[in-house]
Amino acid sequence: MLSPGSLLLAAPGMHDATFERTVVFVLEHDDAGSMGLVLNRPSDMLVSDALPDFGPLAHPDRLFLGGPVEQGTALVLAEPLDPAAPDMHFMHQGIGLLDLATERNPVQHLERARVFSGYAGWGPRQLETELRNGAWVVAHCDPSDLWVGDYQTQWARIMARQGDFGEFLEAYPSQPWLN
Repeated sequence: MLSPGSLLLAAPGMHDATFERTVVFVLEHDDAGSMGLVLNRPSDMLVSDALPDFGPLAHPDRLFLGGPVEQGTALVLAEPLDPAAPDMHFMHQGIGLLDLATERNPVQHLERARVFSGYAGWGPRQLETELRNGAWVVAHCDPSDLWVGDYQTQWARIMARQGDFGEFLEAYPSQPWLN
């Protein structure tokens, strides 16, 4: 069942360049719509160049493309030292989005962070329609999935955890018409 804190894995048949073989961490899902961050699309830009204060907390030191909505807007997925920190939103298992408008220096209060440009968003019932049409596989999120360094194989590893059908999908070629 889809809920905040779940992962969405793009089904192998999704050939949209933005979402093909992506892993999306769901931050919000309710009647108003859904919001998430694509975890496995790094850009060439370094966090240490874009937001220098966050560079030491970001592993890898890459700005990730969080989705097609509001690209150019920085979103920081963070694990605060104090999970009750007032400048965190969409908290799930001690991890959430950092409010960058806060007046205090948040970096000293964080365990680690990952910086994204933009996010993935769906209007009311849009994501439910995509799920019914088989565009996404819903998966449990292990907290380590958010900080994995090997983002090139992240989709396949999480898909393989989904059991027999997931193992089949994980091995499904990205361009089956070439086989």
